[in-house]
Amino acid sequence: MKPFALLLALSSLNASAQTSGYVNFIRQNQQGTSVVWDMPVAAAGTAPSALAHESSGSLFQLWTVAQTTAKDHLLDQKLVGAYLPKADIKITTLDPYTIVPRTRVDQPFSVEIKVADLLTGSSLPEAATKVLLEQHVASYPTGLTALEPAAVVANTPLNSAYISQNGSTVLRFAASSLKATDPTKALGEEHFVIHALADGSISQSQIASAHVQVWPVASGEIIGITAGQELRYQVPSLQINLHDLYPRSDTSLILYEGSEVNGVQGKLIKSYPMDRDTGTSIILDVPEVSSAITRNGTYTLALMSETVYGTELLCTPITFSVKRTIEVNAMQVNFTDGTEH
Repeated sequence: MKPFALLLALSSLNASAQTSGYVNFIRQNQQGTSVVWDMPVAAAGTAPSALAHESSGSLFQLWTVAQTTAKDHLLDQKLVGAYLPKADIKITTLDPYTIVPRTRVDQPFSVEIKVADLLTGSSLPEAATKVLLEQHVASYPTGLTALEPAAVVANTPLNSAYISQNGSTVLRFAASSLKATDPTKALGEEHFVIHALADGSISQSQIASAHVQVWPVASGEIIGITAGQELRYQVPSLQINLHDLYPRSDTSLILYEGSEVNGVQGKLIKSYPMDRDTGTSIILDVPEVSSAITRNGTYTLALMSETVYGTELLCTPITFSVKRTIEVNAMQVNFTDGTEH
């Protein structure tokens, strides 16, 4: 990771290299290609490296040679390298939406992490051998459905771990890690970030990131009628109160004859299809129920939402009865004039 400075300090040479009777040079040995280059240098100061640094590293050896005897002395050596690990993050959910990965708080998703150009070997800087993976979570403030990534990752991560091998790693999550008083109602984002480690004067730096939007589980209410209610005349106009509908969903109010909603054919009373970037909550008037009931009997209203995760009830179905018949009891009356016959 560190873009090693291309200058090598020579001020720490021992006394033998400081005299005029010695010639000094730096030998640069490229570890990946085995290319060797000798570069004369002064007894003190700095000099740029003769060859570019390779990802496998460059071995720098400081030599001094006595002019009178031609005897050389190895004074110091350093193994350095120009390295920057590469990384990529891909988040996959059950939702095929392509603009940004999104999921529901109770649904699984996976995070695939690919890392390349990490080095192996002894005496290598830590920054060359590993990267740091962080998981950050943040809830949406009221009224917001997007967060600034820099603000999210500036906070303390929920989890972190080092990755020290090149290749692909897949993390599988059974559900989101977002928290809320009602766990089904958590909404916000999860961010996954990979950092190259700090090294010398180079600070820790982000080299890959990805995030997933997390939406709550929808719920609802049927307002204007109660379970077990017997309706003698008209069925009242109703309302449906829909909470946290998933961005892509088809919500329906369905009327069933009888007290069961499974295995029987129902009648669609009201539908609310939605395909958008964000979830929503809404209240809808439903005056159509009365005209859909043409005879006495027992009925059940069910509020359902269909998403990529399946079809689910938004609330407990309401079973009620209708008895519209008006009974008239006839009474026979005899009228007389009071005259006896």
